[in-house]
Amino acid sequence: MTLLLAGFGLLLLWWLGRNALRRSPARTARLLRRIGGYGALAAAGLVLVRGRPELGVILVLAGLWLLEGGTGLRRRWRAFTNWVRGRGRLQADVHSRPAGGREDAEPDADPRPRRPADPGTMTQEQAYEILGLERGASLERVRMAHRTLMKRLHPDQGGTAEQAARVNAARDRLTNRHR
Repeated sequence: MTLLLAGFGLLLLWWLGRNALRRSPARTARLLRRIGGYGALAAAGLVLVRGRPELGVILVLAGLWLLEGGTGLRRRWRAFTNWVRGRGRLQADVHSRPAGGREDAEPDADPRPRRPADPGTMTQEQAYEILGLERGASLERVRMAHRTLMKRLHPDQGGTAEQAARVNAARDRLTNRHR
């Protein structure tokens, strides 16, 4: 594999020397720097994967220097150090905030009730009336009437949460009687 890569590299250099160097030496130099820079970055990745971080850092710096020159390398170093300093400020800011959550949090723009309103207490007569049953109906009739009404009055089917809560409360009132 190494011999194959070396042969490919020699073939590439021969082609560059024969064709590209004759046409534009400056363009060929830029191309060689770019190829060398990307090659150094690829080699750095391989070296880092193999567990040699000191050699990997040297190859990364060499690749960046070939790709961007000395000024680009200084610019990247400044950006990195500013990023490190900014992270330190951020951590200090987070740890210096008072406990108790976000004091600047905005309330919910549309505060909906989290559950249906409490239908309140109801008598057995009211429960029978809501379910449309006669007094003394069996447990099966109560369950069937509840199911039929909920198919029509459920909020997902076009009903309201208050209607569904009243039907559920009526069922609970009547099924508790049978326990």
